[in-house]
Amino acid sequence: MTVTDAKDGGHLTVWPSGPPRPNSSSLNWTAGRTVANLVTVPVGADGKVEIANLGWGSAHVIVDLFGHLG
Repeated sequence: MTVTDAKDGGHLTVWPSGPPRPNSSSLNWTAGRTVANLVTVPVGADGKVEIANLGWGSAHVIVDLFGHLG
């Protein structure tokens, strides 16, 4: 994941869809910085993941997905 063009500091939380959002962060940033982090999250039973911006203000989020059927 990469966060860029953030107006304020904050953090993202990423988790498999279904369960409630965990109380942990997957990526932290400060205003005006571009920050990347490797985040490994299994998909939920419906094949989706949840992403929450728990920052103040807006930010652009770039997500690269990798996986396989098996």
